[in-house]
Amino acid sequence: MTWYLRRRDVLGAGALGTAAVGLDTLARFEPGRSRTVTVVEESGVPESRQFASALIDSGFAGEVIRIDQSLNGLLHELEATTGTVIGMTSDPVAMIAGQLLGERGAHARQFWQHHYAGGRWGHRTEGSVRLIENTTHAWPVAIAHQLQSAIGSRSRQFPNACTSGACALVVSSPGMLVSWVHEFEGYQS
Repeated sequence: MTWYLRRRDVLGAGALGTAAVGLDTLARFEPGRSRTVTVVEESGVPESRQFASALIDSGFAGEVIRIDQSLNGLLHELEATTGTVIGMTSDPVAMIAGQLLGERGAHARQFWQHHYAGGRWGHRTEGSVRLIENTTHAWPVAIAHQLQSAIGSRSRQFPNACTSGACALVVSSPGMLVSWVHEFEGYQS
């Protein structure tokens, strides 16, 4: 089942956080006719919802696959995907999605790790780290923006490790997340 998000579905923290880090309007991306961008959202994880909302609202992704804690829908929905598939999910979801998409011929393009420790989120990404270092609860929006840039760029990206601002862990957050991108042949940006 595919879900479409509207602006009013955006988390309040995401909208406020976007303005706080100066990302009022994320870079607009116009997918080509042959390009399909699907976001996998783990509905029980607030960071995943915030990440998916940022990509939808920026015009980068058009479809969302929502999965619950039991991972209902993941297997069935990924069977029908093409183009680029993006997610910020818990590690088990990222691993399962990677295996399923890999078996169907998709290539892993990005795999970034995010973990919570000592009152802050630590990130292992590629590219610029400044956006993330200045965020607290809105770091998924900054990751979405950074991922958009990384996907659209053909220049070499360098590994980075950084820590976001101090913040409390949301109760429903797993505390270890992965943001990932898989693309099917012929759909590379």
